[in-house]
Amino acid sequence: MQPVEFEKDVYFGIVAENLTKNFGDKALSYAHEALRKMKVLGDDEGFDLWLEIERHLTNLAINDAGPTPQTIH
Repeated sequence: MQPVEFEKDVYFGIVAENLTKNFGDKALSYAHEALRKMKVLGDDEGFDLWLEIERHLTNLAINDAGPTPQTIH
């Protein structure tokens, strides 16, 4: 049996979706706080992980906002 290749975009997407489901609008704030803590601790690997999570959370927030409604005159 060969090892399954790690697909980071899929993994971080799942993490971001779960955080959003559990914490709603606060998920992005929690990611910012985690990034700050990782920076203070000097945890470069943790920082990189949370940076990916934050990127996916931001994309979710942008996509949830949807297109701006247009008024036709």
